[in-house]
Amino acid sequence: MRDDDLIVGIDIGSSKILTVISEIDELGNISIIGVGKTSSNNGVRAGVVVNIEAVVNALSEAVENAEIQAGREIDMVIIGISGFNIDSINSKGVVAIAGADKEIRESDINRVIEAAKAVAIPMDREILHIIPQGFSVDGQENIRYPIGMVGTRLECQIHILTTAISSIQNMVKCLNRSGLEAYDIVLQNIAASRAVLSNDEKELGVLMIDMGAQTSKVSLYHHQAPYFNNIYQLGGYLITNDLSTGLKVSFQTAEEIKLAYGVTDFNYVDNSEIIEIPSVGGRAPRTLARANLIHIIRPRVEEMFTLIREDIRSRGLSEKIGGGIVLTGGASLMPGMVEVCQEVFNLQTRVGFPQQFSGLGDQIHSPEYAAVSGLILWGNERFNINTDIHKKPKKRDENKKNIFSSVKNFFEDFF
Repeated sequence: MRDDDLIVGIDIGSSKILTVISEIDELGNISIIGVGKTSSNNGVRAGVVVNIEAVVNALSEAVENAEIQAGREIDMVIIGISGFNIDSINSKGVVAIAGADKEIRESDINRVIEAAKAVAIPMDREILHIIPQGFSVDGQENIRYPIGMVGTRLECQIHILTTAISSIQNMVKCLNRSGLEAYDIVLQNIAASRAVLSNDEKELGVLMIDMGAQTSKVSLYHHQAPYFNNIYQLGGYLITNDLSTGLKVSFQTAEEIKLAYGVTDFNYVDNSEIIEIPSVGGRAPRTLARANLIHIIRPRVEEMFTLIREDIRSRGLSEKIGGGIVLTGGASLMPGMVEVCQEVFNLQTRVGFPQQFSGLGDQIHSPEYAAVSGLILWGNERFNINTDIHKKPKKRDENKKNIFSSVKNFFEDFF
């Protein structure tokens, strides 16, 4: 199988960089053949590159580790982008249906999407995704695939995701300096949602919270389409900082304690369980009941979920979450996190694991790999839509130029 049958996802997060190499067979099946994981070396803060040199070094190491495991070299990748400067906009367009027979064609879809995207976007921002939420024909709503229908008036609601141009440029610069090229750039919210949400949940309405080191990425889906995406500067580092202050230990020691013993609910800990807390300055270690950590961790977790809940309420979106909440990301694995979320939102909650791939798929079958797993799924679907399986896919710039030339992409991707 040739190099152009590889799909590579790279998730550049605030604490780590994940590289996953997948191989696609003649039937379109995905097999994981290489995985690389390294620290971001403080090169990323809240999802935004702040030190290009540090990111390049970490990225090169993660890619090299994945290449060694896969026994293949890579050059074209799909990268997930995050950051607190992501904006989401819901917009609506209306056009008259052209043609004497009044039958809706692809050209009508192109025109109504163009009309819907005619919103004011600041010059320093770039559109990442344009996602249709649904169509309406002569007042008949909730139509997902109107081509072939007959009418006089076509309406479309779309979800637009934008980010700062500088954020994309810095990410691409890091890639290029590592000898890589971006086939596509995908918002991590969209990627993680693709990996952990079921169609039933997205139809009923579901809120996904991807809990990372410095940010929490939130997506709300309803009737299969995204209605809200946001990235909050709320992450596991806040819990670590509280532990560092409360236990009077270094940040690194607090992080180790959080990962090893962190818990947010008393049902997950025995009151008799004792843990050892390292001391500074050569002093002897201290002992502490593990249950005491809950008094430090739980208030912070409750605060994080409450801030997200109140933002969702203020936007009038609470009624759209009929399918509950899905937690994912590394921080979601802390025992008791589901229970706290359920209590704050008063909604059913589960931890979202990405789908199981073959090959080395067991290495990434964890919420920590939700976003990068979604990048692989995204790439596989785009690969099959845009190309024959044995032809090299179009690059991101070519896809952007033709974003409205193949309406089928919209429907296959999001419905």
